[in-house]
Amino acid sequence: MIVRLLCMVWFWVAAGVVQAADFRVTFINPGGETGFWGDVSRTMMAAAADLNVDLEILHADRRPYGMEELLSLRLEQGELPDYFILVNENQAAARLMQLMEGRESKVLFLLNKLTPKQRVDLERRNIDLHGIIASVVPDNETAGYEMAQSLFAEARRLNPEAGEIRLLSLTGDSTTPAGLQRELGMLRAVADNSDVKLVHAIPVDWSEELAFARTKSVLNRTRIDVVWGANDDIAFGAQRAATDAGLNIGKDILFAGLNWSNRGMNAVRSNELTMTHGGHFFAGAWAIVMLRDHFFRSVQGEVFVDVVFKMSPITAQNVELYLSRLGDGNWDKIDFARFCKSSSNHSHYDFSADAILEAAGS
Repeated sequence: MIVRLLCMVWFWVAAGVVQAADFRVTFINPGGETGFWGDVSRTMMAAAADLNVDLEILHADRRPYGMEELLSLRLEQGELPDYFILVNENQAAARLMQLMEGRESKVLFLLNKLTPKQRVDLERRNIDLHGIIASVVPDNETAGYEMAQSLFAEARRLNPEAGEIRLLSLTGDSTTPAGLQRELGMLRAVADNSDVKLVHAIPVDWSEELAFARTKSVLNRTRIDVVWGANDDIAFGAQRAATDAGLNIGKDILFAGLNWSNRGMNAVRSNELTMTHGGHFFAGAWAIVMLRDHFFRSVQGEVFVDVVFKMSPITAQNVELYLSRLGDGNWDKIDFARFCKSSSNHSHYDFSADAILEAAGS
């Protein structure tokens, strides 16, 4: 009986060793459990399950100073993770790095990294930034440019005799680097198209309801041909205002969004969006992939790795493929280990849409 009990105890201990995570990560999510930031968390959780990572996610729910509050409380609790994943949403990262001063945990910046000015300001205040070991950010400027170009091309196709294309741009906010870079891409597209007039560029704080209200106000005063929305929710808010104004979506007025949301993909299919750009919510998974490579690195010392990956447009030409491979939102079917350098022996990361589609279909 004693021998049997000892065997059972040994089995439980052995099983615990096998199941123990390789390392621990805490993600301070600026958003909530739904929408875009929920998608970021879900890809991150799927990758953590594949790569044997103990992942903790704390949601700030877009509360002002919410990320700082969560990080401060987590640091007070002790037993800190090996890594924190932080986001420079609303340029809060400088305050977050001040809180991290003197901590042994390493930092990866996700989607929005420190701006050059923030880095200089922190270094002048003698804040040690050597704990930042990586960042993974999408090419937002190119995405913003391609969204605008899709609107202009479709407007010309529908009305080749029109002398002017009147554009309403609905931006995210005035501080988050991702939103500013998307807006820069949109402005570059306007500069490249002499028949386009930017009527208004209005920040709507990433809010569908605010996009609805501000678009309604603009449409009451003037004609708009195309609406560039910094994300899918913004585009949908603007569409409601256009519908209320009696406009025919996809004919009288055109919209483009960004996020690869299921709602966005279906809107592309029904000709309600010219495109939904994106794929950047997979950055949650890419962060875990990169941290695994850092944890098991073979070289000594800390090396700052700044990964910029391309987002991709979903259009009428490819939407059926994306819906069939990614429309179910089941990220557990993807083996994220295949994206790691340390397990694939690749010399660089392939976080492209083609690689995602291949992994989701295999």
